[in-house]
Amino acid sequence: MAITITSNADLPTCLNTESKQVKKAKQLAHSHSGIPAKKARGPRIQGFFSRTMIVTLRSDEEVIIQFRPEPMDMEPFKIAREAFGPVVPDIELLKDEDLERDGIWPYWMTRIPGQTCKIRPHLELLLSSSDDQIHPFKEVARDLLGKLDQLKRLPLFISHFDLNEMNIMVDENCEVSGIIDWGFSFPLPFGMGFGRIHTLAGEFSEKRFHMPDEFEESERGFWQEVFDGVPADIRKVLDANLDVVQMAVILGTMLDTFESEEGKLGPYNPVSVEALPKFLSYRIPFLRNSDPPY
Repeated sequence: MAITITSNADLPTCLNTESKQVKKAKQLAHSHSGIPAKKARGPRIQGFFSRTMIVTLRSDEEVIIQFRPEPMDMEPFKIAREAFGPVVPDIELLKDEDLERDGIWPYWMTRIPGQTCKIRPHLELLLSSSDDQIHPFKEVARDLLGKLDQLKRLPLFISHFDLNEMNIMVDENCEVSGIIDWGFSFPLPFGMGFGRIHTLAGEFSEKRFHMPDEFEESERGFWQEVFDGVPADIRKVLDANLDVVQMAVILGTMLDTFESEEGKLGPYNPVSVEALPKFLSYRIPFLRNSDPPY
């Protein structure tokens, strides 16, 4: 089990207040860059597995100092940065004997400007909901929330908002000739938009989910075509992060079932909610090998 940080009190004494984190982050940034730090601040929302500080150097460059209670595998970051360049943060583990003694691993990263998408607030809406239909899925939502940082390993992928049989055009040879109705579609981490695989290969009939005889052939064919169709450098990143792709599919399935609009959870289809436990057990072909999809 990963070590979670629910409040500053979960950190050792050297970092158990924001002012201590600010002081230490400025010190580490100065030591690493050779440029004195002017100020440091935390992001609007902290993660469950780290404490992050945005440090402004005297040169006005902003860098990230992150404190973690467990070491982090940096190889996926390096693979992603090699493939995608500066859109992926550069990362280094910093040496600090005092923090090491207290079981803290400090990391330096380049800061990526911009705003986060609405995935985290969407999950937080599910966790704060009192709806009895949502309650059985809160543990899954909490687990996904704790893993969100892993999505940074994946490339962004234009995800169709309403990928269904009505929006996929085929020609007389049953080859896909186009996809229509791209309104409300936007970039998401690769895999999140593929939560629709259940209803592309399967179907809802008489208020229940059904798997036709050709379900698995269609589903495996879908994934193979997608992976074969991406550029080689992106395929390398995906193959190195199949577990994160799997997580992204489950996350997309959950958020697609309980949609949000203007900061509130919208109405949901009770038929989809009934099928959700089965959908959440789904495993992509590259991980399950010869096992069934559910």
